[in-house]
Amino acid sequence: MKLYISSIISLLLICIFSSCTDPQNKSGASRFTMREDSELTLLMRDMYDYYDSLKVNIENGDIPDNIKEFHNIHSAISTEPAKAKSDLYQAMATVYKESADRLKNNKNDISQSFNLMVDNCMNCHQQMCPGPMVKIKNLYLTDAKLER
Repeated sequence: MKLYISSIISLLLICIFSSCTDPQNKSGASRFTMREDSELTLLMRDMYDYYDSLKVNIENGDIPDNIKEFHNIHSAISTEPAKAKSDLYQAMATVYKESADRLKNNKNDISQSFNLMVDNCMNCHQQMCPGPMVKIKNLYLTDAKLER
């Protein structure tokens, strides 16, 4: 009985490991290739990092005199260039820029302006590229954090 179970386990392991190899790939190289990050991907990561630090500043009551602008949101080269050139993306980029301008120019109600800008980021990503939404939603300022 033990020999029978051992044989079955061995056979299963052989099947599992042999199914993970590509008989056509004799070089040992991976079947998957990583794309190089696009200009737009890098820009959006930079935007996230900047707005994440700005969020902390706002929560601490430290509102900077100057708020960074990301001018090339309309022209940055995307991983999928057709998406970034679409009318929908270009309109969303314009809405983002307007909300970023409002954030820059409306220091009296910066938390509302900040959350509106995050809303616009979420709306665009919902339509164009939903993956980053999980991370972007962490940018929202909450009332509990603002009451300090």
